[in-house]
Amino acid sequence: MEELQDLLLSRDNGIATITLNRPHQLNAISPAMTNGLVKLARELPEDPDLKVIVVTGAGRSFCAGGNVTSIASNVEANQSGRPSAPLRLTHPENNYQIAFTQCERPIIAAINGYAVGLGMGLALACDIRVASEEAQFFVAQTNIGRRPDGGLNFLLPRVVGVEKALELMWTGDRIDAYEAYRIGLVSKVVPAKDLMTEVMDLADRIAKGPTIAQMLAKRMVYKTMYPEEAQIASAEMEHYTGYVINMTEDALEGVRAFREKRKPLFKGR
Repeated sequence: MEELQDLLLSRDNGIATITLNRPHQLNAISPAMTNGLVKLARELPEDPDLKVIVVTGAGRSFCAGGNVTSIASNVEANQSGRPSAPLRLTHPENNYQIAFTQCERPIIAAINGYAVGLGMGLALACDIRVASEEAQFFVAQTNIGRRPDGGLNFLLPRVVGVEKALELMWTGDRIDAYEAYRIGLVSKVVPAKDLMTEVMDLADRIAKGPTIAQMLAKRMVYKTMYPEEAQIASAEMEHYTGYVINMTEDALEGVRAFREKRKPLFKGR
């Protein structure tokens, strides 16, 4: 077992398991976690004996999304007239959505609990998603007055269709694992105690297959369905709209309501 910052990595029989390792924060995304996921997606396929990658979360959550404290700081900085960061796009090489798409190995998400906001986007960036009965999904950004990010605007409509994607984005409704299966968000739902056994069985079956043929199949699918140019354009729009939304009263109300543990009162401003 290798311990990276906010991640764990284990390897067994040609299968690498990446575990998001911030259980006390429900595996909320951190900069170190993002960087580590990108690095591993780029480097693991360099090992010819590595056939499949599995991504899961430590504890009772897959990934609870972004850090609301950090989001609140960005909103407040932008509202005071101080930009929270330079207005430039993070290089595509630092985007885990693109890194996972370009990774030359199958990536399976073992969704053991909450997959919300950025965490839902991370699950969608994986090639196959298997959910525990305890898994829950929702576009958390909506509930704090923000627009979808973490690749949700690009990935969710392609997985569940535009109509359902917009419904989930606009309402912020929480869905359970069986509803996620019904709409095509996950490919299988299993009892919580059987999740890793089922995922490892699937990973083992794939690992015994023809690696080069699998790599080419993934490349052909994503070159047509998720072309890099479209992913970059989507990331640019996501980056720009982040500044726009941070200037709104609703965004400020959303993070204040979250801090005060009350329902936000949005005014459309």
